[in-house]
Amino acid sequence: MHKNMWRNCTTTILSLILLLHTAAAQELFPLSDPASSMPRNVLGVRFFSETYHEVTQWRNMSALRLMYGATPKLTTYLTAIASNHHGEDFPVEFPFHNTPERGAIYPYKFNGAHLYLKYRFLTLDGQNKHLRIAVYGEGAWVSTTHHESEPNLEMGDNSGMGGGAIATWLHKKLAVSLTLGYIKPFHAEGYSPDPIHSLPPVPVDVRYGEALHYAFSLGYLIYPGQYRDYKQTNINLYVECRGKYFNHAEVTLFHKLQNEYVLSTLRYPKALQTGYFADISPGIQFIIHSNMRIDFSTTFRMLGYSYARLYPVYTLGIQRYFYLGKK
Repeated sequence: MHKNMWRNCTTTILSLILLLHTAAAQELFPLSDPASSMPRNVLGVRFFSETYHEVTQWRNMSALRLMYGATPKLTTYLTAIASNHHGEDFPVEFPFHNTPERGAIYPYKFNGAHLYLKYRFLTLDGQNKHLRIAVYGEGAWVSTTHHESEPNLEMGDNSGMGGGAIATWLHKKLAVSLTLGYIKPFHAEGYSPDPIHSLPPVPVDVRYGEALHYAFSLGYLIYPGQYRDYKQTNINLYVECRGKYFNHAEVTLFHKLQNEYVLSTLRYPKALQTGYFADISPGIQFIIHSNMRIDFSTTFRMLGYSYARLYPVYTLGIQRYFYLGKK
């Protein structure tokens, strides 16, 4: 009798795992966060890297993220970010010359940290389908300078804060997600070196443009056609469209002349003006043993232009979950 009870219990647990696995696999978008939340007392570790070629070198941003399910509805992320995108100082003769900057050599270094909190407030479940809606808030601290108007908190370009909403709908093997958000970047202070090193560096203050960003993501499960057990590898295909509309930046240079500082506010280069863009990112993902996740995507320009990167952009992500609660 005890053996039958144990067998029935095991079968029920595995069935629940398969049900959750089938329902949520294609919601794990490579580039966008879904409205679904992590289970309570589950820790996730994610490494992701973004790479593109610029002139004679490869620019790379890599990040290590810790994810934790604080409650069944509240999920938190803490991300440490490193890159060779920019340095602590602004470029020489910024912003008149080489803006956006191309080809400069910067050391690979720690940029800063990003904090993200997501709260799922609506859950509607049906047979082989569900709807999730969540709100999120984020903040970033970055020690390096950023040379374009377009702000980015998650990738370590800007210090600032933001928030938005996410809606994710799943029906059988298809997942659809929409994200709408707002970014308020903090201004940055630094120095632009004198080109011939005969004069002191020029103090610079940049007020980056505020931004609205959006993402529309599609995910489809192509393998397996039918689940037998939770150890089966999942293969998902994705197409994500992401973009921003951002306001102009204001650059103030403090020139020392006859022991007085003269302010001049500039909006000249295109990289510091109001702009917009929309990118498209096809991707593929493998989920192994319902726990290890590996995804790869490539981003191409579709509309407008982002001066903060060059295309194509290659993104790799590896993620695993650890269950901290009682078994």
